[in-house]
Amino acid sequence: MLNYQRIKAILQERIKAQNFTSLKDLPHPFALQNNQEVAQVITQAMQENKHILIAGDYDADGILATALMAHFFNLLQYKNFSYAIPHRFKEGYGISIDMIKNNPADVIITVDNGITAFEPALYCKENNITLIITDHHTPKEELPDALIVNPKVSHFAQENISGAFVAWYVCAGIKATLKANIDLAPLLEFVGISIVSDVMPITELNRIVLKKALNLFKTPHFAFSALLKQKHNNINEQCIGFYIAPLLNASGRMGETQYAMDFLLSTDLQEAQKYYLVLENLNKQRKEIQKQIEEEMKHNLLHSNDCVIAYGKNWHEGVLGILAGKLCEKFQKSAFVFTEKNGVLQGSARAAQGVDLLQSLYNSSKYICEFGGHTKAAGIKILPQELENFLNHFQAIEGIQEEEENQILGSLSLDCIDYELFSLIRDFAPYGEENPEPIFICNDFFIEDCKIVGKEKNHTQLCLRGKNGKKTIKAMAFFQTLNPQDLKEFTFSITLDGNTKIPMIHLKS
Repeated sequence: MLNYQRIKAILQERIKAQNFTSLKDLPHPFALQNNQEVAQVITQAMQENKHILIAGDYDADGILATALMAHFFNLLQYKNFSYAIPHRFKEGYGISIDMIKNNPADVIITVDNGITAFEPALYCKENNITLIITDHHTPKEELPDALIVNPKVSHFAQENISGAFVAWYVCAGIKATLKANIDLAPLLEFVGISIVSDVMPITELNRIVLKKALNLFKTPHFAFSALLKQKHNNINEQCIGFYIAPLLNASGRMGETQYAMDFLLSTDLQEAQKYYLVLENLNKQRKEIQKQIEEEMKHNLLHSNDCVIAYGKNWHEGVLGILAGKLCEKFQKSAFVFTEKNGVLQGSARAAQGVDLLQSLYNSSKYICEFGGHTKAAGIKILPQELENFLNHFQAIEGIQEEEENQILGSLSLDCIDYELFSLIRDFAPYGEENPEPIFICNDFFIEDCKIVGKEKNHTQLCLRGKNGKKTIKAMAFFQTLNPQDLKEFTFSITLDGNTKIPMIHLKS
């Protein structure tokens, strides 16, 4: 049975090998390969008042990276810049020749995209446009003919950082070159959200930056002030993952990224609150569409030993990634969800635990038109006639197996749960990928009360008591309708009741 000291020792063991413990440990901006040259090119362009285009992406990381860089140029009071984010359905992913033609510029800086932009790079070269690619996605063997800042290319101190984090480093390089007297710390708020939204490992640089970002939210931009108001002045990593990231992603999924940009670039609280409500409405629409396709998807599944595929016609492209994630979780194997468009199946993929999705796709590439992304998530296009071949030949290739921390720490009596223990657990936060939230097991308890709650009656609220204790503790099982007679053992995490600020527990499914 666990106690306070044992839990502390386990959590200390997790972080003892970390190389970075504070913001002072952040590598110099020029430690990121090509960043010094990029900073010099951008600085010279600014001194010559050349027009700079920020070419973003439509997911939360790309939107945040675009907004971060826009804020940076505003801090420098440099006016001759603009930004463009492709329309998910009309233009597709990343920088394109059409984007360049429609947004004339002397210098283009991609954020969170571009590492496979071969044709746009060639077009820029032919038309005397300076192209700077800042990205964090996995490159192919060949690289575009452009100036590139990408931690996966440069073997940076931590390769798996977000697109917005790379953009922040580019801004830091420009600041160092200009010797500008501006504070970039507030822009880490954008980086912190991107780390969680793009499921980066909460280790090393990501961990200390996210921890700083969560503290910065107490003195935020107007957009984050609006979020704080909605979330009772408390933003943590769970709030980002379950609430803020979906809110920002909804704009891209629904083809309305400008609303997210307007929200993040708001110049007063009233404006921020207006765009917050727009994003909330878009997210509700996204949920309704997702629910409808989820029902249809059940009747359109193909299975092999290594993957599951769902496909249909006229499915909304913006929710395919979410649905692939749900299939992956349900069947515990890599999942693909496609919709047919212009005679091509295009969709999203999610990797099962331990699978290197990109390497697996490389090995099946003769059946694929196009793909790209991360080791855990990818976009993909396949001809309908090749779908069966792809299903039969896809093999899940294991990635580099790092030692994973056991998320379940062990058995814990409910009688041990108090504010001191909650504070100890938060001392080792933030939690997330590769630093999972501590989970405990309990099989020694009494149920004092149990009721189904929520607008849709899909959550369970319990009042529990440890076998040896007199005090009771509130417990919530979200998206579960539990029968107390069937509850003999459960796993749980420890949190605070938002209303009373007293420790409570979340039961896991």
